Amino acid sequence: MAEEVSVPDTDWKKHSDIAALVDGLSGALGDKLHAVVLHGPAVRGEVGAAPRELPLLVLVADLDPDTLSAVGPALSKWVSHDLPVPRLFTATSLAEAADVFPIELADLAEKHVVIFGSDPLAAMPEIDGEHLRLQCERELREKLMRLEEAFALARGKEADLRRLLAASYPAFAMIFRGCLRLHGDPVPADGAAAATAFCTRAGIDPEPFSAVERLRRGDRAVSAASLFPRYHAAITRAVDAVDKFVPHTRTRSQSA
Repeated sequence: MAEEVSVPDTDWKKHSDIAALVDGLSGALGDKLHAVVLHGPAVRGEVGAAPRELPLLVLVADLDPDTLSAVGPALSKWVSHDLPVPRLFTATSLAEAADVFPIELADLAEKHVVIFGSDPLAAMPEIDGEHLRLQCERELREKLMRLEEAFALARGKEADLRRLLAASYPAFAMIFRGCLRLHGDPVPADGAAAATAFCTRAGIDPEPFSAVERLRRGDRAVSAASLFPRYHAAITRAVDAVDKFVPHTRTRSQSA
């Protein structure tokens, strides 16, 4: 079943921004607010997780215009603090998204903290292995294209390239966790460990991903301009590898 977790020494329900959002949503919606769930790098305890990187899933009774208008003030205050827009679902739309967003929902279900209400991930349907493989390949190809476009726009500027590499890494790490699930492999919570495990499975040198992880942690000895070609080549190989992956079995969206 889904694993509700808490990071040691962190009471997320008392986090000032999260508490204010829940208060605002509860006041606006009453019993139409069913759940608020925190997930992402901070919950997984990843080293280097950005302090404002607090993705939330909000489960509501319906997504009618009146409901969306009611949550507007609370969401506006939240995003004004440079926090990511929460994802809004109903119980039905969340279950129906399992075949479209299997990477995200499997990742979310595996490690999350229920801030308010009951756990909406406890009864998620099975995730089909082929749906997961297709999204892994599609996301890798799409994010590789975005990476190439951003590299062209950076025009070799070291500061811009450092920001590009650091910003791109978490998304690739999440996809790699999805790729590991295709084979029923253990899925490390930490992004760096997930990248290394995926590279071992796919026969790819993990060094470029390790170097990006060091760069994200502030290692000034890592040259982004020199690293980018290796990083780009490793991701290109990852796309080719996932294209040939055969799902090991149907995968549950929650850990056993």
